Amino acid sequence: MARRRSFGGYEEDRFENEVDSALLCTTCRNVLKDPVHCPNEHYCCRSCIVKHLHENFERCPMCQHHLTEETLSKPPRVLTNMLQNLKIRCDHAKRGCRELIKLEFLDRHVKSCGYSPTRCTNPGCPQVINQHEKERHENELCRFRMVVCDDCKQQMSGKSSRVHPCFMRKEMDHLVKDMREVKDEVKQVKLTQEEFIRDLIDQVARQNDVVDDLCHRMNNMKAEMEWNAKEASERCDLFTGRSKIFVCGGIDVYNLNSVESYSWPENSWTVEPAMKEARSNPSAFVHERQMYVSGGWTGTKATDSIESMNVAEENIEWIQSPLKMQIKCQGHKMVSHENSAILTGGFEGGNVSDGIYEMKLNPPYTTKLLTQMPEPRCGHGCHIIDNQVVVVGGSTSRYLGNDVKNTVYVYDMNNNECKTLPPLPFPITDMASVSYKGNVILIGGFNNKAQTLNSVVMYDVKTGKIKMLPCLNSKRAASTAVITSNVIIVMGGYDHETKTCLNSVECLDLSSNVWRELSPMPTKRSGATAVVKPIS
Repeated sequence: MARRRSFGGYEEDRFENEVDSALLCTTCRNVLKDPVHCPNEHYCCRSCIVKHLHENFERCPMCQHHLTEETLSKPPRVLTNMLQNLKIRCDHAKRGCRELIKLEFLDRHVKSCGYSPTRCTNPGCPQVINQHEKERHENELCRFRMVVCDDCKQQMSGKSSRVHPCFMRKEMDHLVKDMREVKDEVKQVKLTQEEFIRDLIDQVARQNDVVDDLCHRMNNMKAEMEWNAKEASERCDLFTGRSKIFVCGGIDVYNLNSVESYSWPENSWTVEPAMKEARSNPSAFVHERQMYVSGGWTGTKATDSIESMNVAEENIEWIQSPLKMQIKCQGHKMVSHENSAILTGGFEGGNVSDGIYEMKLNPPYTTKLLTQMPEPRCGHGCHIIDNQVVVVGGSTSRYLGNDVKNTVYVYDMNNNECKTLPPLPFPITDMASVSYKGNVILIGGFNNKAQTLNSVVMYDVKTGKIKMLPCLNSKRAASTAVITSNVIIVMGGYDHETKTCLNSVECLDLSSNVWRELSPMPTKRSGATAVVKPIS
């Protein structure tokens, strides 16, 4: 945040245009503030020359002419007018104010600026927020705000309302209701299975084809039950805060090593320990209790290093993993599979990889090339579905245009075979992606015309069928996304048309198919990576 110093002029980089050197203080070399001059017309900020005269002999620092505060002269009107007409950024520009104001009106603007820092007045809250956000923060968002229980009318802080008996009773009632519904569903499914089995026994002698069909349906039911149980468990973990979303690295103006985590119950972000290296366009995955972040651009080079962190430990910190990727790259994808990590694509400089590698996550950490894709890939999506590595979209180079692809490749790890599936409806790269029930969901990205997209495409890997889901609220490419239960959370990204990095967060519940906004990340970032990680 630009601060008003006790002496000296205005920092030159705050001004809209380059400032004439004649308007710079001869002492501090900043733009003149409350200018005065000696008899030989050497201009200084009043605070600079007064400090100089008190600390040194009473002489001009430029011409050594004898000088006192009383002999200082005000500048001519033409110089004052030149200064007053300069356009300068607000003192609170780094807090979000985008105003450019004539220098003569700066003080008046700063006094009324909605981005001026102010402390929350709720007792116990340490947060400093922008002035224009104060009312909403204190009345709606602050954990220390006072709320009144609808049932018992007791007044309490928002922070303590989570453990208030009435609230906990309602939560327990909801959980009990959900468990009853799950039990009823399980009971109904079991009855249905028993009916299928009885029918199978009656007809097995003359309807062998029915046996196969019933077995298939039973397996589908079993898979559906397992999926529903997994969804319920993940939803419970997310909604009760037993799991968090971790967003790592990326880029805003500079490459980032920062890590932030999101808690659903509090709808808030927490700054976590930073990674050892800044990384944009890395790839993250979870294996057992460890969260891994691999590769990326450090700001000077692509790296093959991997960092890991165990968020279940009391004192969490990032450590350098003994694992190393086969190649130094960014824009790749790495996903976990059993006790291995699968690396696909990526680029370094002008070289784009077409390799699919397997890296063992246990000593001696061996690596081998599984296959080569028909074309190199970066900025693509990659997921493991039915023991197959599915690679969707992406680009054959780092340039937007005809190199952006709509192709889909799948590598069957059982048969060691790579084949091409039906294409996507349009070329797409730098999109976020998640997998859901045998589908790959592609979110935002760039098309082959370098346009930023808000489309959401669901691709069925088994059939190649396409289903368009509701569009994002904001266009975004180079965003990152996770899915837990049937809730997709999309974070950050970049809008090529406005050349803006984003910190906004949206979520889509696939049961309601409506996107809604969540609390934004503290840091704008594109090219980040994210995972969902249990914290207990």
